[in-house]
Amino acid sequence: MLDGVLKGHSAGIRKATFSGDGRLVLTASDDRTARVWDLETMETRQVLAGHQWSVLDAAFCADASRAVTGSEDNSAIVWDTETGEQLLRLDGHTAAVTSVAYSPDAGRILTGSRDHTVKLWDADSGKEILTLRGHDQEVTSVAFSPDGQTALSSSRDGTAIVWLATQWSEE
Repeated sequence: MLDGVLKGHSAGIRKATFSGDGRLVLTASDDRTARVWDLETMETRQVLAGHQWSVLDAAFCADASRAVTGSEDNSAIVWDTETGEQLLRLDGHTAAVTSVAYSPDAGRILTGSRDHTVKLWDADSGKEILTLRGHDQEVTSVAFSPDGQTALSSSRDGTAIVWLATQWSEE
């Protein structure tokens, strides 16, 4: 049963995900944008434009007030989903950012990259907290556990790594 079609991107869509309450959808596209969609109207609520290359992944924070996108331009961007304003640019990877995730409390962000690393960021300041190394190839996905105590990454190297996600010092 088809309930509606979300049209507006000018190139392929790499990712589509629901907000926690199911009222919004976030899409990431090869057209270098992400879009926030209102499912009640089936229309674009915000176009998130600021990446120089394809947007590969996107994720909402728990209350959907913010979103993070990862791109082939080696960066991740944090957005205000109400205004479409770019809040933070997370630069530090040396290759495409292939995967992004918000912690359940929205205080931290994980990014995974073709540079084989996972980075942990402070979601409010944009400060890089930690670089996690352990994969030998591109990181394909990152996620936090529901309680935010652990993080998970997977890679084209055939491994998934579970990482401690709390009590890291900011040295």
